[in-house]
Amino acid sequence: METITYSLRCGSNNSQEYYQTVSRFTDEVLINTRDSLLPLVDEFKEYILKYKLEEVREDEEYILELISFGVLWHTYSRVALKVRVAPFVTLSHMADWRKKHQKVKPYIDIARGVLTTLFLLPGKSNSPMTSFPSLAQLDHVCKWFEATGEFKEQALRFIRWRAFWNTKSEDELKRTFLAIHNFTNWFRDKSLDSLGKYTVNVESFLRNSFNHYLWREDRISCTRSRLEYHLNMVGAELMNRAFRKEFLKTETKALLLPGCMRGRAAEDCKATKVPGGLHCEGCLAGCHVNQLREMGKKYNFEVYVIPHASDLSLWSPKEGFPSRGVVASACITTLVEGGWELKRYDVPAQCVILDFCGCNKHWHKEGLETELNVRQLKNILAHPGHSTPVL
Repeated sequence: METITYSLRCGSNNSQEYYQTVSRFTDEVLINTRDSLLPLVDEFKEYILKYKLEEVREDEEYILELISFGVLWHTYSRVALKVRVAPFVTLSHMADWRKKHQKVKPYIDIARGVLTTLFLLPGKSNSPMTSFPSLAQLDHVCKWFEATGEFKEQALRFIRWRAFWNTKSEDELKRTFLAIHNFTNWFRDKSLDSLGKYTVNVESFLRNSFNHYLWREDRISCTRSRLEYHLNMVGAELMNRAFRKEFLKTETKALLLPGCMRGRAAEDCKATKVPGGLHCEGCLAGCHVNQLREMGKKYNFEVYVIPHASDLSLWSPKEGFPSRGVVASACITTLVEGGWELKRYDVPAQCVILDFCGCNKHWHKEGLETELNVRQLKNILAHPGHSTPVL
């Protein structure tokens, strides 16, 4: 198996050790938020309740939002703040159009690639990172996040926090951003120690392939930092914990798989188009999608192949239909954003990271048939007290 950027298997035959490792590290993360981020979460929940802005969500969700803010600010704020003039609104709309209009998506992607390179990525800034941003700077960077199309869901959540931070004094804001800054530094070092062995190829990939992604729509998605990989590993674990109760309440289940799991090229695959994606017809016995489809017959879940950047609003609850939970699988760089999007559409979701990336659209010239950890999938589908799925 060729490792392009990350591998959850790390030289082993499967990724079982990874899931044990990331679970332990996520426990450590949550312990270390008790005196740093959790007090900020508690204040935010009081603000939400006072103004009746939303139903209060699980602490893990809010903690993930703050960790994401710290990591993304650390990674992108200097570049974003360097951008003075850009078609932010147009780029944001184009990111939505490519999901809703698959036939013209290739043309939109070409235009977005050019505009992104010209306006959103003017080159690395030599200025030091602003650890204590002003609210005006936050507004600007959130517009940049949304315009990229890669961080729209995070930007929507950061804007809620920004409204809350607007109620704080300057000294309170400094204490808030200092807590986030210090935790981000802790997370950067500790995640490298705990999860770094799964991402050893990321930096060499960036050095060797960076120029390949110039002028491409997927430039930001495919040139994520090693720290972002670690963020999304922990993010997937936190999401699964936060969304677990609602997922188990659903009456039916569906597994959403990326096209790179198919054993045949897209033009040779016999899958039929249905609302929500593609339905496997079992044309190749050894295809991983087909094998999971057969597993779904036994454990009573449906399987759909979902093209990259699909419109996930199609999975929102429908009146008169049974409630449906979704297990989504994708590579690390896109999975968490997709999880946030499903949450926005009120879809109870869980996620399983692909053991490695390999699609020919983004990562590999010929394409690699990707895989997920079936045991982890069964654990997610299992109800408490049952060793196998009871759906």
